[in-house]
Amino acid sequence: GFCSLPPRRAMLKRFRQSGKEKLVVLLVSDFDADGECIAESFARSMRDDFGVDAARLHPIKVALTHQQVTQYGLPPNVIAKKKSARSKSFIAKYGEFSWELEALPPATLQNIVRGAIVSVLDMDLFEAEQRAEQNDAVRMRAIRQTVQEALRDVRFDAEGGAA
Repeated sequence: GFCSLPPRRAMLKRFRQSGKEKLVVLLVSDFDADGECIAESFARSMRDDFGVDAARLHPIKVALTHQQVTQYGLPPNVIAKKKSARSKSFIAKYGEFSWELEALPPATLQNIVRGAIVSVLDMDLFEAEQRAEQNDAVRMRAIRQTVQEALRDVRFDAEGGAA
């Protein structure tokens, strides 16, 4: 569903602290009248409520889409909500049924989300970052081992000083 302003504010804070040039947000929701407009609504809120430049914001609805409903032969779950302001256009375009995100098997949803993540990452940069983290971990283990060996025979008095 639609998230409230505090999570959006927290996301914006992390984005600004990251120093990144664009904010890519991957969204998953039901395939219904409200779910179909979440990406647009999110972008509008980030722009209007928090002043994010629209050119820097890239919301992408990853699942559940009409194509996925068709591709995976998902059974409709419920009659589309008639009370929603968006229902009329959704029903005119897709019919009277809607589909819950949970209709996708978890492994399928994981693959869809994983594919979406990979599609927006600079994989060369990501892999370089992973290698740097691995190198840092090796270096930190070596430092920890050296410190542990150096302190193995050191005794401390009651005040914490070396005895």
